[in-house]
This record gives sequence, C-alpha cells and structure tokens, in this order.
Amino acid sequence: MLNRRALLSTLSAVTATGLIPELAIAAPASGATAGAQAVPRGAMLPKLDIYIPAGAGGGWDQTGRALGSAMQAGSLARDIAYENKGGKGGTIGLADFAPRYAKSPNVLFVSGFVMVGALALNQTPESIKQLTPIARLTNDTMVLCVAPGKGPQSVADLVASLKRDVGSISFTGGSAGGVDHMLAAMILRVLGLDAGAMKYLPTASGKEAQDMLASGQAQVAISGYSEFKAGIQDKALVPLAVSSRKALFGIASLREQGVDTELSNWRGVFAPAGITTAQKDSLRKLVIAATETPLWRQTLMDNNWLGALLYGKELDSFIEGQQGVATIVAALLKLKK
Repeated sequence: MLNRRALLSTLSAVTATGLIPELAIAAPASGATAGAQAVPRGAMLPKLDIYIPAGAGGGWDQTGRALGSAMQAGSLARDIAYENKGGKGGTIGLADFAPRYAKSPNVLFVSGFVMVGALALNQTPESIKQLTPIARLTNDTMVLCVAPGKGPQSVADLVASLKRDVGSISFTGGSAGGVDHMLAAMILRVLGLDAGAMKYLPTASGKEAQDMLASGQAQVAISGYSEFKAGIQDKALVPLAVSSRKALFGIASLREQGVDTELSNWRGVFAPAGITTAQKDSLRKLVIAATETPLWRQTLMDNNWLGALLYGKELDSFIEGQQGVATIVAALLKLKK
C-alpha cells in the first residue's frame, strides 16, 4: 500500500505544475561494481530467454536485444532467445508471460514506465506483482514530431491549433496510458485545455506512429528520441520539441518554447514472481555485469540513452512510487483507454 501522505503530496505537485514528479533518475545503487564482479567470467548461463512485450523495432525491443548482445559480448550468456508479443502497453505480453514463466529462473521481461501507466489506466496495478523487479537500465527523452509539410510545423503552430480546436489535432504514440499519452495530456493541461477531449491514437511501435503521420491519420507523434532518431536524421520527421528541461540533440524543449512541462521515460528488466531469492540475485548480477561491458556503453551512446542503473530495495521503492504517480495522473488528466 502506498503511503497516503506521499500520494497527496504527489497529487498536489501534479495539480500545481503540470509535471509528473519522481521521474528524475536516481543515482545508481551502491555496490554495482561489486555486483558485477560477483559473476565470474566463464560461468555463463547456457541459455537465457528475453521476453519483449512490444513489437519489433521499438524502445523495449531495442533495449532487450541490446542487453542480450552485451551479455554475449561479455561472455555472460551463450544462447539468447528473444520473444516479442506486443499490445496495450505490455499488458498483453504480461498476461502471457506470467503464467508461462511463473518460476523460470533464466528469463527476463523487458518493461518500464509505459506498462506501469497502462496498468494504472486499466485499474489493475496489482498485475505488476506478477513480476520480480531486477534492474532499471535506461532513461529516454521524449520528442514530438510531425511529417514534413503536414500539420503544425512548430510548437507555436501546435498551440494555436489546439486552442482553436482540441479535436483538430490527433496525437499518436505508444500505448494508451503510457508515457507518450501522458505527455500529450500534460501539454493540454498546462495550456488550460480539456485533456479528456484529446484525440490519441495508440500504436505498437515508433515505426507505426511514423506511418500514421505520413498517412495523415495523426498530426503529431510522440516517442522516445531513440525511436525517432533515424527518421529525424533522414528528414522523414520534423522534430518540434523534446520533453527535457532544456534543449537536447539540437532540439528546443517544450519549456523553452512556452509549454511549461517535462517528462522522461525509463526502461528496465523484470523476472517472474515465482523465482527464489538466490535466482533473483543471480539474474541481477548478470544484468549489472552486462551494463559494464564496452558494448553496452557504446549502445547507450549510439541510442542517446542515459544509463540509469538501479536495483534492490531502491528499485522496489522507485517502482512503488511510479505506480502511485501513474494512478494519480491517469485520473487527474482524464486519460481514457
């Protein structure tokens, strides 16, 4: 049960500022290096399954496959099998994963704040109890993009269009209730508009969101910068703003353009709820060791991800807080399925 005083404090902060608090990335938990050293070289797992509850090519897919590659490069796992099953912010995958892998010690489930938000939207926050948190891995800045020559071509244009008619702009992004959906609702809220009247079209991947822009079904797409990076670089997407406090990647922030809000996304890995403490510790050490490989560090740089390693009791507390935040924001911003 979340502390009532903490929830009321969170609610007050969201109401007053339009921000989602507690999304700032904490410092890595102490002992990360020692944890990595506890996995002796040569004592690799014969096989590891990585379950990705999202479509191929998206942020969770990129994260899971990058982690697996780092494990193999670091001689931590020999054979790695990947499985994708997307839909509804990871909740479809969770419903499949939990009973199939209830006590499997050599499987990781990739997830993050998107699924926490989706569970809050569906009012099933206890579903996360079907997982054992292993480690938070990364943080990602969100970016708002449009198609060249279609729809608003600047934040000023977007604000003007929304103020004239909220329904004239269709947003697209990840699953309903996820971080993309929340950011769109937060933008409307700080503009003094009805977030409940927002048009939001959920997708299973950044590529699908980009296709919706190209077809004209949506005017503004929101996703992590890493998912839209290639489209921005080849001019298939026009970036309007990033969701960080200040400009990043040569793109001005929402705050710097008069929309007083910010938001970031985190991703991590979980295990089944039925594993033993010793099995949990082994998986945690394996993941920590993978994050210390040169390949993982290079992947962070290539994808513009911020390494945000967190585990143990600090991670448990962080996720509990995120559940409270997501529940409050889903209600406050009138998010709909």
